[in-house]
Amino acid sequence: MDNEKRIAELRAIVAQALRGFGTLPTGRVSACCIMYSMSVYEGLNDSQRFACRVIADHARATSFAIADGILPGNEGRNYVLRKIMRRAIYHGREHLNLNDAFFYKVCDQVVDQMRGAYPELETQREFIGKMVRLEEQRFGNTLSVGLERLKAWVDENLPVPFDGFALQYEMSSFAKFYDTYGIPSDLVYVVIEDRIAEINRMRSEGSRIDSIDPEEFAKGFEQAVKILQSQSGIGKTERKSEISPLYAELIGKVGANKFHGYDATQIGDAKVVAVLNGDKQIDELGEGSQGSVVLDNTPFYAESGGQVGDTGVIVSGTLTAPVADTYSPVAGLIIHKVTVEKGTIKVGDLVNASVDVEKRDATRRNHTATHLVHAALKEVLGSHVKQAGSVVAPNYLRFDFAHYQPMSAAEIQEVEDLVNREILKNEPVTTDMMAIEDAMRSGAVAMFGEKYGSEVRVLSVGDGIFSKELCGGTHVRATGDIGSFKITSDEAIASGVRRIRAITGFDAFERFREDERLIDRSLNELNTQRDNLPNAIAKLQEEVKRTRKEIDDLKLKIATGAIGGASSNGDEARAVAGIQVLGKIVDGLDANGARQLSDTLLARLKTGIVVLGRSEDGKASIIVRVSGDLTDKVKAGNVVKEIVGIVGGKGGGRPDMAEGGGPDGSKLGEAVEAAYKVIETFAGS
Repeated sequence: MDNEKRIAELRAIVAQALRGFGTLPTGRVSACCIMYSMSVYEGLNDSQRFACRVIADHARATSFAIADGILPGNEGRNYVLRKIMRRAIYHGREHLNLNDAFFYKVCDQVVDQMRGAYPELETQREFIGKMVRLEEQRFGNTLSVGLERLKAWVDENLPVPFDGFALQYEMSSFAKFYDTYGIPSDLVYVVIEDRIAEINRMRSEGSRIDSIDPEEFAKGFEQAVKILQSQSGIGKTERKSEISPLYAELIGKVGANKFHGYDATQIGDAKVVAVLNGDKQIDELGEGSQGSVVLDNTPFYAESGGQVGDTGVIVSGTLTAPVADTYSPVAGLIIHKVTVEKGTIKVGDLVNASVDVEKRDATRRNHTATHLVHAALKEVLGSHVKQAGSVVAPNYLRFDFAHYQPMSAAEIQEVEDLVNREILKNEPVTTDMMAIEDAMRSGAVAMFGEKYGSEVRVLSVGDGIFSKELCGGTHVRATGDIGSFKITSDEAIASGVRRIRAITGFDAFERFREDERLIDRSLNELNTQRDNLPNAIAKLQEEVKRTRKEIDDLKLKIATGAIGGASSNGDEARAVAGIQVLGKIVDGLDANGARQLSDTLLARLKTGIVVLGRSEDGKASIIVRVSGDLTDKVKAGNVVKEIVGIVGGKGGGRPDMAEGGGPDGSKLGEAVEAAYKVIETFAGS
């Protein structure tokens, strides 16, 4: 039965399974489809039926999670989703022989069956399909790489006596293969059992290794995975640090602060209602002391929703106390971190509180630009874009968002053009207070990290069509105040999550000037015209590439003895147990050059063994090559394993070629010399 037919049958089974969850409207699945799916299902064995149920349930969870902005990753809920998806994909491959990509088609069936009740699934259909296909491909690649590395690990570390202690000790290594590559316990068990069987075929009756009990292995594996994940914290939901009782006591005593920062950057008669030294309330802070101050009224914005806290100064008479940061540990309480430069600040003092206007204005520009870039990303990349975090500071903005691949140069340019177009329109930026239900009905977007009460602040750019979001931060009066906008970087920070950094205003202008300076310096160094700069750089790179190749070729010729009569430098092969063996230390070659040299020397010997050692940054590397007619007597991997310990490392490989290395380059000559005796031992056995 081909893969497409199996997937078609699975889709039908999924449709029936979804109906069983009670989520499908009557008539959504035809009677014919139900009968077909049930007839196929009844013909499956128990493990195949279980696989179908896993795939159906996990496809539903996957589709809804991705539609809700959760993407497969390595931490928290993203990690949980990845494990759900990979478990379903593994069951399809292992029990239903679905070796090609299939899970995305099953998820598409979920959208088909449930879009009526959940229209957001249809909106996100394309994005769900892309993310699932990417994860299927990634899992397939990871599984292939992981299996190869698992087999290499097993080859290197077995045989060992598999008594209870040894098995328990090695379980942590097996769990790492599961956690890193997604290789499940039953597949790990099969690889190990195959290796044990291979060893036993080569051993006498009394020295054979006992097979591992599958149930004991499964229990030990599960326990090792739990220990590993508890140590790493993967899959956990982090608990927020507990709020100090001091803050609860304080807000109960002095009440909530009044924030005036939307309309003012200075207040002349703010009253000091509390002074803190760490987690203690005190009466005053003297000159040179650091602490925290609470005012009854303040123009300082406390860090929230990604916007950094304001800085500035508190003054009164002889008092001067710069404010380094402003934060709010509990709702309604704004705390100012200060250092008293002059005078003393006491509870009950009336002070003048002034925000650093230049930094506040720069922060406002970046905050409004963050809203514009969010809207532009949705328009350019698609509606799947959801905010996953942000930082709004005076000198830059950082925006994290859900997206499955790097932005192209054209996409970055289009986002920049959209934002700068809104800036040039000089649209008014307005705010309205409204009930949270009314705000959401109006189409306002909730920003990541914000805490909302029953009444919220809705920020609109112009008529709100391009951007309308819930936000408690400070913003410009009109988009023209931003001046200009420039994206400086786009990078991945997690699977399916991108991060862009950008600058606005004077920082953007300075970036443009810096670019001009760099271009002018490059033109002077290359002695060319501006419009010819790319060609001049390409020509220079080509010359460097050609020169490097000539140097590498020259090094290879010297190493092979083609120049300067170097054949006396260890190029003469020795006869060892009737085998021509050439051991040599080569300097100045990289790993690729050493491999090329081993090819040349082995071809020159026609039949024999080549052992090459090289050092780089004090570390040793060794290559062993064995001609094909000798691999039944001497295997390259066995030779490397025997000699690489001299340099303090490990190695392995195929019978005809193996490599290894270690940190002690001073013993490289000893290791190469030891190869002759090792080869003699293997050849004579």
